Amino acid sequence: MAKTFDVELHGIRKTFGSNVVVDRFDLQIERGECISFLGPSGCGKTTTLNMIAGFLDPDQGELWIKGKRMNGVPANRRDLGMVFQTYSLFPHMSVADNVGYGLKLRKAAKEEIKTRVAQALELVKLPHVADRYPKQLSGGQRQRIAIARALVTEPSLLLLDEPLSNLDAKLREELREELKRLHKETGVTTIFVTHDQEEALYLSDRIVVLDHGKVEQIGTPYEIYNEPASEFVHTFIGKSNRLTGHVTGLRGEHVELLAGQGEQVFTLTASPRGRAFASGQPVSIYLRPEKIYLEPAGQAEASVTQERVSVAGQIRQLAFLGSFIECEVAVGSETMMVRVPAGLQPQSLTAGQQVSLSWHPADVFVFPGKGQ
Repeated sequence: MAKTFDVELHGIRKTFGSNVVVDRFDLQIERGECISFLGPSGCGKTTTLNMIAGFLDPDQGELWIKGKRMNGVPANRRDLGMVFQTYSLFPHMSVADNVGYGLKLRKAAKEEIKTRVAQALELVKLPHVADRYPKQLSGGQRQRIAIARALVTEPSLLLLDEPLSNLDAKLREELREELKRLHKETGVTTIFVTHDQEEALYLSDRIVVLDHGKVEQIGTPYEIYNEPASEFVHTFIGKSNRLTGHVTGLRGEHVELLAGQGEQVFTLTASPRGRAFASGQPVSIYLRPEKIYLEPAGQAEASVTQERVSVAGQIRQLAFLGSFIECEVAVGSETMMVRVPAGLQPQSLTAGQQVSLSWHPADVFVFPGKGQ
């Protein structure tokens, strides 16, 4: 059976004056998917969402929703629900009237509005606030009401423009759990715009990583984090140690590298992951903190084995961060961050202690040239 796409973008391009904001954007979103547009400020994610919503028209390319070409079709004819960064609730209306406003514009019967508003409020677990006004609600409650208002019309597509950014950390965590539950219960195709990588990883079936108006990578959260297509994607998603070095040779399916400087230079091997490298080529080398093993009383000198690379270091400082301990370790003139699960961490580790760091070659990422 052929896949059914709710949204299709073909060669979408948008400029403001001489500034290219979105360039050659291609994407197909399956029915029921939750897709995140992720990237730094100014990368084009909100502009793309506004073109899908109908607030902007693309300069080039075609936009299709539910099999219909939408170029030039106004926003009120696209059957969309949208939740903004700000709550955008009418302060003079009760919660029930705010939620039912879209149904009223569609001239739905009063009894139907009453029933569907009650269902929407039940969906966001706020049936008891129907008679209150927005000023009587917390920030988290207001955003849930905004979500209920977007869902009450049973839209074919739900657009979320950084809906959690105005909430404090605890509320953001609670509401993203709520959004995941709502998506599972309603099955509505959802596009979520965010600059927060944790939100994107948590909520998405697939993530679109954008930079300067161009798509860097489209993939599942696992693919984006573990198989980044570019140096930008790797550095934007999660934390990583960066080392500079150069290629010393190729051995079988691995590339051999020399990294570090000053007091300690050490050898690494890594998978090229389909990239071409030449002997002597400068490279950027990345290793995530949670992929590094830390052991007390490490080896005195760096060594290379088939299974792991091991190198000596000294703990500079430790930081307890709840589920893990972050260790800052000096390796010669380099500094490497290591994350150790707090439950497994020996109490004997202290600042100034000599340790051994080790990692698997498969966990090393190498990118040519850029950033040297």
